[in-house]
Amino acid sequence: MSQVEGERVPLSALIEAENLPRLLVMSFGVWLYAADSTLVATLMPVAVEDIGGLPYLSWTYALYQLGSVVTGAVAGLVVMRTGIVRAEIAAGVLYVFGCALSAYAPDMSIMILGRLLQGMGGGGLVSLAFIGASTLFPKKLWVRVIAVISAIWGVSSLCGPLIGGYFVNIGNWRGAFWAFALQGLVTIFVAPPLLRKHFQLQTEHIQPLPLARLGILSIAVLAICQAGVVSSTQFAVGLCAVGVVLLLIFLKQDMDSENRIFPRGILNPRTVSGSGLLMISSLFMATISLTVYGPLLMYIIFGAAPLVAGYIIALESLAWTLTAIYTSGLRERIEPRLIRMGAVFVSVSMLGLIYAMPEGPLWVIALFSVIMGMGFGMSWSFVSKRIIANVPETERTQASASIPTFMRVAMTLGSALSGIIANYSGFSEASSVAVAQNVAFWCFAAFIPLMFVGLVTAWRVSRG
Repeated sequence: MSQVEGERVPLSALIEAENLPRLLVMSFGVWLYAADSTLVATLMPVAVEDIGGLPYLSWTYALYQLGSVVTGAVAGLVVMRTGIVRAEIAAGVLYVFGCALSAYAPDMSIMILGRLLQGMGGGGLVSLAFIGASTLFPKKLWVRVIAVISAIWGVSSLCGPLIGGYFVNIGNWRGAFWAFALQGLVTIFVAPPLLRKHFQLQTEHIQPLPLARLGILSIAVLAICQAGVVSSTQFAVGLCAVGVVLLLIFLKQDMDSENRIFPRGILNPRTVSGSGLLMISSLFMATISLTVYGPLLMYIIFGAAPLVAGYIIALESLAWTLTAIYTSGLRERIEPRLIRMGAVFVSVSMLGLIYAMPEGPLWVIALFSVIMGMGFGMSWSFVSKRIIANVPETERTQASASIPTFMRVAMTLGSALSGIIANYSGFSEASSVAVAQNVAFWCFAAFIPLMFVGLVTAWRVSRG
């Protein structure tokens, strides 16, 4: 390892006068994106009753994901050209404008446009949080900062549905979007004074943004998103295949370009950074079924109330948050062990859910949800640090942005594959218990190969 082994910096170092303002801005951006991405689950059914457009509901999700992936991917290049303060303001403006459009939306077309802009702004804010972690803080604080970002993400994901439910209960779903628009304004105005730091702009040989490659990435993400919601299994498989092929074309073109969005060889399993990204991407993709289909499966198979099922899923985020904060303070020499243990914990939870999700009982599912969260929590921050630290210093900005970007792509692809499995099994809200049990088994068993990819790459990145 490039950093000398020693004691982990205490958490109190983050609240020093120089560090706290920057940490607050980074964390607030993560809050806006993570809470907003989950509150719509409770808002959109009511919004559709008001403005119509049910056949186009899936586009509010697809374009939100599209915006977050594309803007998040290009955030590194934008920061290198404009600096992090201007990039933060630009992302904030997109986010506020998107929230305002969604709040105003008289019909579904305006809502879809608003969600696209929200995704663009929010995705940019999350990538900027990771970029800020590696450029605005000393290296000794990276693990601590990334752990805080993970904690904010987990808490925000838990709060989103509660906030959405509150506004639905008072009969004002538009108010939720206005509330987040106001919070986005806070980011715009506080970023300049709180992010005071000289940032080394790369003004020499600046090339235009790679719009053609971003177009390929956009079509790939759209195809994958739609593959998860179409009812025809054959059409879904075709869309998913097209999306994956286009994604590979995008990565190949980006690797061969001098104007790269991501560092060269960022997915090369022979490198520490490549192993790290492959590890977190494969494990995210392999376990997303718990979030996507877990609540509905528990309702059909066990009659679990939505609130109970929601709390069981929320246990993963809670365990992730607490474990990430605790382990970020442990000695650096056990870092490799935590990375490997994290992958093992996630794998054990996944194997356990193959049998527990169809058969129960609910407390066992809850236990595996906690184990999964602990696995991600004890490894995520250290893997992220190694991804950033093991690329050339001139590419660390892009490497930082690649972490949340690949995470979102992995989650989108995993959701699509889970949807294909469920559709092939004839799964619906009115499905029988037997059908639901079959889906519950295959939505985890089908991802075992990805689990092994995660384990192998975890051992590789832990040696870096």
